[in-house]
Amino acid sequence: MSLFQFLFSRHKCLIYTAFGSQEYFRVAYKLEAAGVSFRTKTFDNMRHFQSHFPREDNTQYDIYVTKEDEHKAQIAIHSN
Repeated sequence: MSLFQFLFSRHKCLIYTAFGSQEYFRVAYKLEAAGVSFRTKTFDNMRHFQSHFPREDNTQYDIYVTKEDEHKAQIAIHSN
């Protein structure tokens, strides 16, 4: 999320930080199933390393929701 998007977006409440795509998709599916709108900011923590070998997925995903959906999102994320 750029500064412009952050300033004008309703999704300003950082609800969860996931590391790796598997964890991100697990949380994203739970939020979608609960009907919670969210936005994601992504950081690739290993971008500067070039390697021919498979590497661990350490991409950081910051997930933002609206203040009104914060409680609903917490319940959705932490449910089984």
